Amino acid sequence: MDGKKRRFPLDMKIEEIDEKLKERQFVVVSFFGKTTYSARSNKGAYIDECAGSSHFTGSDSDLSEIEVSVDQDRDVIYLHMRSCCDAYTLAEKCKKYEENLGSKGFLSFWSSKRYEHAKALLFLFQVSHILVCVQPGHTVDISYIHLFKSLDNLRNKLQNSVSKLIREVPGLSREWISQGRVCSPRVLFLFLSAPLSLRGTRGFRDDRKDTKAHKNPPIKRLEFSLEDQIYRILRKSRIITNIAANSLFALPGNQEFVYVETGESSCSMDPTTSIMNSLYTVINGDTSSPFNFSGPYYSQLCTDEIKPRRCFSKFLHNHINHAFEKGFNDNVSKYGPPGGSSLWEIPTLSHWLQVAEVLYKFFIERLTSAEGNDNSHAMCDLRDDLEIETIFSEHRCKKILPQAIAVYEENLPSYYHTEYHNAKLLQAMSVFSMQARGPASEKFAERLAAECTEIWRSGRVRCEELSLTGNLCVHRKHTLPGEQPMQEEKIGEKVVKKLLPNLTHSSGVQYIAACNCGRKQANREDPFTLFDANNGFYAELEEDCCKDLEHFPFPIFSPLKVTESSQLLEEQDQKELNQRMEEAAQHPETQDKEDPETIETVGYTDTEDIKTEEESEKVPTKPTTLVQKDSPVKDEESAPSSDPVQAKLTGETGARTAGTPTIQDDTDIILEVLENIHIDGPSGKSPSKVESLFARSNSHFLPHMKTQGSPVGLKPEFSSWSLVHMGSSQLYSHSAGLGSMPGFMSSSKFLLPWEIPLTKVTEAELALNWSNILEYAARRASLLSAEETKEHISVKVFLGFEYECPRGHRFVVSAPDRPMKSSSTTRGAAQELVSSDMPLYMACPCRSKSPPVAQLMRIHLVTPKAPLYVTLFPQVQPVQGGPIFTSGWDTPARLSINSYWVLRLPYVYWGEGGAHLRPAVPPTRENPSGFLLKGCISVDENYGES
Repeated sequence: MDGKKRRFPLDMKIEEIDEKLKERQFVVVSFFGKTTYSARSNKGAYIDECAGSSHFTGSDSDLSEIEVSVDQDRDVIYLHMRSCCDAYTLAEKCKKYEENLGSKGFLSFWSSKRYEHAKALLFLFQVSHILVCVQPGHTVDISYIHLFKSLDNLRNKLQNSVSKLIREVPGLSREWISQGRVCSPRVLFLFLSAPLSLRGTRGFRDDRKDTKAHKNPPIKRLEFSLEDQIYRILRKSRIITNIAANSLFALPGNQEFVYVETGESSCSMDPTTSIMNSLYTVINGDTSSPFNFSGPYYSQLCTDEIKPRRCFSKFLHNHINHAFEKGFNDNVSKYGPPGGSSLWEIPTLSHWLQVAEVLYKFFIERLTSAEGNDNSHAMCDLRDDLEIETIFSEHRCKKILPQAIAVYEENLPSYYHTEYHNAKLLQAMSVFSMQARGPASEKFAERLAAECTEIWRSGRVRCEELSLTGNLCVHRKHTLPGEQPMQEEKIGEKVVKKLLPNLTHSSGVQYIAACNCGRKQANREDPFTLFDANNGFYAELEEDCCKDLEHFPFPIFSPLKVTESSQLLEEQDQKELNQRMEEAAQHPETQDKEDPETIETVGYTDTEDIKTEEESEKVPTKPTTLVQKDSPVKDEESAPSSDPVQAKLTGETGARTAGTPTIQDDTDIILEVLENIHIDGPSGKSPSKVESLFARSNSHFLPHMKTQGSPVGLKPEFSSWSLVHMGSSQLYSHSAGLGSMPGFMSSSKFLLPWEIPLTKVTEAELALNWSNILEYAARRASLLSAEETKEHISVKVFLGFEYECPRGHRFVVSAPDRPMKSSSTTRGAAQELVSSDMPLYMACPCRSKSPPVAQLMRIHLVTPKAPLYVTLFPQVQPVQGGPIFTSGWDTPARLSINSYWVLRLPYVYWGEGGAHLRPAVPPTRENPSGFLLKGCISVDENYGES
């Protein structure tokens, strides 16, 4: 084994050591303590001086480690411990953990490092004969007193465990096994800096002239004084006792155990201090030195005359020689066994290496305060002894923790949501932080948060679901009808199953709203789903009010059925199918062409019927007319198909009226089904192809309302809009207004007249078919000349934009930003409304201070008995820059003449990005919210009864 420096754990095997070297006995000397930053955690310069080597010279490290070096010439093993007590190591580790220091504080960091240092130091006390405690100054560091007492207590608790471990090493003596160590080690103290007045050669001169000369120089008197202080302190604190075997360590009774470095040694720990001392000596003219600086220790072994009178190597060598010659008997006076120490062992190198390896793994790697581990109780006591600041902090935090929890529990409701929980937790944290101190405050703050959260989760969690108007559900956390009441909840790392009540969402808020046609009002619950907001509530009111009225259909998703189609495929003639396949194989270029005869393979016999059905499903190329219920045109066009197969394939589309706008997706799917029936060859493949097409059609729909950005061809599951035909235009009387409908304000219940000139019809046509228009124009002749009367033949459309507030108040506007105040309005008001973007939200005039927000809910239209159509094509943008919602129509819907129509707009607008909540305060011109885009109402004079 060479003498180079190694680190624990040793990466060497006993078998690799020379047999003669293994049997030689060695004295173990360990260095520990504190050094200045400039020393860079290196105490090994004195080891190099004593061993006559250079293994530690210039060595620096920021690691907490134990280094070992074997001096084979002198049979000494040197151990060198670097730890967080060295200023350089501590500074480097603080740099690495800078982020943790900022959050947890230095005390928390220092406690863990001091705990590791204590375990490593106890290892040195178990395997060493001599320990050198290095201190950077010239005063006694009393912090070691508490550390030594803690280590002594831990040593006594771990003695049995250590004895069991080293018993496995063969060849050890009984005393070594029973005591767990080679001896009661002797501790020496090395002070690296002398007082300024004693540095250099000044420590050997007594410059006092008024007193009698002393037999010892000043530096020696300082060392004697420090020895007396250390001995008294250690005796008073009972760290050293009369019987050395019962103590953690001992002090020599008749030998010096304190050495103070004056800076003149060649192994000075602080090079800067040594240079300054030498410079000071030269300046004072004192070049004669009683020392001959002759280099390292090995050069002084030959001639004793050239040794300096004072050096650390000589100081340490005296104790090493005493260990080899007599051993240490540091019992006080008459105490102790006769004939010397009963505990003294100079181990062989082989035995020491095996014991050191076992004990290093035990003390450094295995010992922990974690629950369930061996000796965890003893290690917890060590933590309590060392972490005084942490213990004080924990006691302080434990005292204030119940008070903070009481603040959280004060006036708690039965159940509450996350925002309220966080507010109460913040209040409790404020009380806690005012009195909590120290490194444990963060841990107890986490504990406070965990306990408060546990209180909240123990049956007090409120449902976090937000209604579509912005209100939270008032129930405790629950499941919805149809869901499993047993729910899994992850708390920390655990998954806990909880039985939750089965309830529907409710915010406890009710609004007053009218039905689709506006003739009935009722209380409505705050909606939580789009269906409840825009369809469910109005469908319930229709049972008592609007069910007998004609409803204009909107495009919605209608699932298709494949059962009947599959049966047709099974029943079709196999012979005819094979014939078709042979023809397709012979003429592949015709497979993709439209062939009317191929449709006959699924049972169609009348080509004209099929053509009619297909054309009825195509998107209309021109606006479709909505006619009255008793119109023969509607009855003729909406007659159901006589072909049941086509009716099943098209689903509900076969029952649509002639005025129903459609989208191309259903038509494409049906045509693709019909086309693939005869293209897929052998039996068994066609049904799978058809079923896949139907499955595709049944799974693609919009989960929200339709916008301009929605995928082409997809429809919503239900309609959020409603267009109701109230009846004839005679139902509305301009003198009475909408007074028969509940909720209207008395001055805001009238529709606005919109005069529309007739430009595409001649007077002869009017006289023949529309005599009522000429009669109306004749009554106005008294106000206008005959020529003006002819040029200004016009008809009136009555319209009104109805707003509704949550309290049930309803009103019509006379301008885009002004509610109607009387029935007499300015001429052209209706034209302004039609040609402007109408605000979606407005302040309700029911209250002057803090008015509620009223929403545009209905558009009333009374069409004249005249040769023109009034068309509807609503588009709503609920927020500035947001999506534009449409009704799903591809073209404007034509309203039948001489009719009263009511368009009900959606209550909530929900697009791809979620629901758009209504504003909390009424919008203004400077801060608008949403609009019904202009172009919603228009006129088409291309009238035709066919």
